[in-house]
Amino acid sequence: MVKNPGKVLRERLKKPGILMAPGVYDGISARVVEQAGFELAYQTGAGVAAGAIAQPDIGLTTMNDTVNVCRTLAMKLNIPLICDADTGYGNALNAIRTVHEFEMAGAAAVQIEDQVAPKRCGHLSGKTVIPADEYVQKLKAVLKERYYAETLIIARTDARAAVGFDDAVERGKMYIEAGADILFFEAPQSIEEIEKVAKLFAGQLPVLINQVIGGRTPELTADEFEQLGFKIVIFPSVMPYYASLMLRKAADSIMEKKTDRDIVPGGDGSNMFRTMGLEEWQAKDKEYRVE
Repeated sequence: MVKNPGKVLRERLKKPGILMAPGVYDGISARVVEQAGFELAYQTGAGVAAGAIAQPDIGLTTMNDTVNVCRTLAMKLNIPLICDADTGYGNALNAIRTVHEFEMAGAAAVQIEDQVAPKRCGHLSGKTVIPADEYVQKLKAVLKERYYAETLIIARTDARAAVGFDDAVERGKMYIEAGADILFFEAPQSIEEIEKVAKLFAGQLPVLINQVIGGRTPELTADEFEQLGFKIVIFPSVMPYYASLMLRKAADSIMEKKTDRDIVPGGDGSNMFRTMGLEEWQAKDKEYRVE
């Protein structure tokens, strides 16, 4: 577990280099992301909807669903965790409580968006947003009332798809003025728009860009985003999407062949236990066991 995770993330953001954050949603995805060498993890709302409640990302998850996942992941991760808190699960007062719960669960940063509840995935059609001044009040509330000054608040605007690029830009300016720690401009739809977002905002605060498989935003590499001025790039869909494909492939194979033989390369089930920290627990058992 990271002690004072918000402080750790703030210090890393001051250093050169862009942060890549794959989307994590359960213990396995969190462990493998850290072990692969990433410095930051992103608790994906879509992944939690799929992994925790077996639903699509259309606003069906509750605060408790997402906070419980955060608590599990943050307890074992040794890297900071950004948590997707959807709309804050209500008005400004609900959002305050939401941030408090995520802080107590170990989040380094809490992301709150300006969609109308129930929200939906940022790259699905049919989104609507609340009035900008209403979101500003929600943002000011959580910034003022957060338990720890080090906790980062990420202001996300979904206005690009809902009301257009220019309106989204104006919202970004308002959210920065209100004190957001990080700006998340969701779903720019062209290279030109990506460049404009970076030019407008990257000099003022860390700006986060989203890469969703099959999404509206053009695909660039982390190096390319860094050259434009972005500080964080998230890959929220790749881990749950890939897991769903591989799990279905395994299930289909067993159904067809009536055996699990040769499904997993090497065929050693203990590899997963080692990924999940078996050797660490064995060392503790040896240290504290009474002979």
